This record gives sequence, structure tokens and C-alpha cells, in this order.
Amino acid sequence: MPTRKITRSPVKVTGTLPDGQRYESTLEEDFYVLLRFNPLVANFETQPVTVEWRDGKGDIRRYTPDALVHYRQDLVESGDMRPVLCEIKPDLTEQSESPRRRKPPRTENEEENQLKWAAAERYAARQGWAFKVYRESEIRTPYLDNARFLLRYLEKAVDSKHEPALLAWIAERGPRSLDEWASIRGGSSQVRAEIFPACYRLIAQRRVETDLSAPLTLQSVIKALPDA
Repeated sequence: MPTRKITRSPVKVTGTLPDGQRYESTLEEDFYVLLRFNPLVANFETQPVTVEWRDGKGDIRRYTPDALVHYRQDLVESGDMRPVLCEIKPDLTEQSESPRRRKPPRTENEEENQLKWAAAERYAARQGWAFKVYRESEIRTPYLDNARFLLRYLEKAVDSKHEPALLAWIAERGPRSLDEWASIRGGSSQVRAEIFPACYRLIAQRRVETDLSAPLTLQSVIKALPDA
């Protein structure tokens, strides 16, 4: 249950996630795309807690981090991962690699940030959580573009009749381009239009391997999993 209600704003981009939770910036929305695409994430809460902190004048102030992420405990890869209380922040300067540059460069009250983030870290530690600040340059990468594209095949129904043949083909022949993989039933545009969604779903489900840190194209190399 959010501790701070996000309402419509004339100066911020706000919106609603598929599960009904709210966000108040496009950067937050992008971060939540990554969480929804991450197979290790069990669930996440937006605006999860409000933390009290003391400013440089000694006054008590309140701060609400953006999200609390819970990881799956039934998987070896994430079984020992603690929940993470998250703050999502734009980059500060023009040196950012993000394609969304700001003029003039964004600035922040670094002293206040350190005080409130230290309070959030202490609060998280008391709950058995971690605390982390995620910057724009960590979020807006080619991986995000791939995640946003593939998410539609992960969260919506896709005809799975081609999946067994696709998995068997790539396991037998070894690494191939996405273009070759999608051509196992021939090169007609109608058949490929049926097969591509199955290819993308298998990639999104991590049932095959490919480098999602680079843009996903027809020339991306697809590999069978080692134990497939």
C-alpha cells in the first residue's frame, strides 16, 4: 500500500502500471519496465514507506523512496537476495550517456540527498533490506529498449505451437541469427509473421540465450541453453 499518493500533475508525467500502481515520471516508468522484465523479481511496491530524516538545521523531514523490490526466493539465482528499497534519479550532468539530455544540466541538493539517503539506508537495514539509488544512465540503455519490446510477448498470450520446433532446431544446429531461426518453416512472410512472436517469447522467457545488452535485430545471435 503506497504511503504517498501520486496524483496528476501539470509539470510531471504520471501514469498507471498494468497492476494499478502509479508512477510520476517517465524515468520511473522505464525502471518499472526493467522490474517487470526481470525474471528474478517476485513483485515490487511503489511509494512503499516514508522515512523521517533530520536536515542540516536539525528539523525533522519526511522522505518517500520510489519502490521496494522483492526477489524470488524459489530460484537459486535470487534465493539469498534481500529486498531493495529504491530511489530513482535522473543523471546530474551533460556527461550522461542517456539520450535524453537536459539544458542546463540538472543539479540537486547533494547535502540533503546524502542525509535522507543515509536515513533510508538505516531504515532499510532495520527491515533486513538493502537501499540503492538508481541513476538514469543505469536505466536507459539498449537493454531497456529490448525489455520494453519483449515485455509484450512475455505478458500477453502468444501462440506456442511453434516453440518446441524452435527449441529443438536451435539446439541441434547451434548458434544462429534470429533471421535464420525464424525461417525454420520457410521464408514466406505469412509463416514468419506467425513464428516471430514465438521467437520473441522464448527470448523473453530466457529459454534461449542472446545478448540483450545490445540492440535486438535480425542479426542477433540466438543460442540454446547449455542444459537444453
